[in-house]
Amino acid sequence: MQMQKIIIILFAIASVAGFKQSVAQKEAAKTGPSETVMKFSCTSTSDDSIQLKAIVSVKHEEGATLLVNAPISFSVKMTETVQVLGKAKTNEQGIAFFKVPAHNRFTRNEVQLITFKAAYEGNDKFTAAEGESALKPAKLSVSFYEEDSVRYVKVEATQLNADGKETPLGPVDITVSVPRMFSMLKLASISLDSTGIGTAEFPTNIIGDSLGNLTIVALVEDNEVYGNVQGQATNTWGLHKHLISPDRPSRELWTPIAPLWMIITLIIMLAGVWGHYIYAIVQLILINKSGKVKAEAIPGKNTKSINS
Repeated sequence: MQMQKIIIILFAIASVAGFKQSVAQKEAAKTGPSETVMKFSCTSTSDDSIQLKAIVSVKHEEGATLLVNAPISFSVKMTETVQVLGKAKTNEQGIAFFKVPAHNRFTRNEVQLITFKAAYEGNDKFTAAEGESALKPAKLSVSFYEEDSVRYVKVEATQLNADGKETPLGPVDITVSVPRMFSMLKLASISLDSTGIGTAEFPTNIIGDSLGNLTIVALVEDNEVYGNVQGQATNTWGLHKHLISPDRPSRELWTPIAPLWMIITLIIMLAGVWGHYIYAIVQLILINKSGKVKAEAIPGKNTKSINS
């Protein structure tokens, strides 16, 4: 009987929460469609293509929610019109991707920039949103070499001109990184010279897979002319995972074994969550016992219904 009462109480709490959420949704529907926001970016990649990326989210009082399965139209500005390139739908992260060849003869403005656009038409529930980004196509080539027992990473950068010819990229800062589970581990910063070439010493303590394979990514971010440019290559200069000593493992963000501070933080957070659940159940039991005591204290209380 006690367990049944607890279940009923929990069900009532969930029902009230669901009712409040339903009322909030109805009130939002009365005020009109929700406002959407789009973040649009273009990236020149190492496979001679330009990747268009649109992230669509919906604004709320509590924050923002990513919009899933939203059709996004990608286009490029021509001299007097806009040419539609194609459409793509947002995934579970609210992101829509679309690739176009970099060597297409797109119309450029007076400084040789190509202007791309992304648009979401909206509907009865969500407002329309659009984004625009301009860049000059470029390319990063990543290679590796060894000299006097020292390993180096080399980046060569070129830009694609309106006539279809490639010329060296001017002095630009490049970031060289290695992809990890949740972020990019920065290895070096390279400043390209006038020929578009730069080098940096490669670290010897980066952990790869079981064979020592590493993916090296060179990146130009938010440049006024070239936008985002990304190039990547693989090598076998990483430390093998199975070479990590099992007796005294290294605890770093980029190693298979998480740092102690991260494990302790996770344990504290989980303990707090489960502690709240246990506290709520204990309080429900105490409330139930208190109700029984008060019922027994009432004179002439008939307990026949309890036994039946």
